[in-house]
Amino acid sequence: MKNILLFILLISIAGCVTTPRYRTGGFETRPEVQYLDDSPTTSENIRLGLILQSYLGKPYKGKSKYEPGLDCSHFTRSVFQKYNKIVLPRTAAEQYTQGKEIHFNHLRYGDMVFFKTDRKKISHVGVYVGDRRFIHVSTSRGVIVSHMNEKYWSERYVGARRILK
Repeated sequence: MKNILLFILLISIAGCVTTPRYRTGGFETRPEVQYLDDSPTTSENIRLGLILQSYLGKPYKGKSKYEPGLDCSHFTRSVFQKYNKIVLPRTAAEQYTQGKEIHFNHLRYGDMVFFKTDRKKISHVGVYVGDRRFIHVSTSRGVIVSHMNEKYWSERYVGARRILK
């Protein structure tokens, strides 16, 4: 009886030992952190946001090359050139061939969104900023933020591209 009690006592003490039960050759390794996606960090999003914000209110560039201002594709070219030196093609249609195609439900801050404003070909581009909103150059109001649920934009939406890693 005494031996059985001693055996139970030793077993219970052995279960309370602070050293790990399974060793990996004399040292323990921490599990590697695995990220679920390659989303930009908060500081990268802030930097992009500050660049985008600096354009708000700038005027639309008219047909004359001597008028100050921007058009939509010049806006996206300038933003991504400043952000991380990405060189985009000149027109919205050419920019639509860049990066990775993104489904509407997977839009992320910084994705480029494209529209057929003339109903024939891709003719407008903006930058998605979350909450179904995008920043772009309006011909009448310059650089503004619009909602993609507005009837005009929702009827003309073509797709999105992700050029940021």
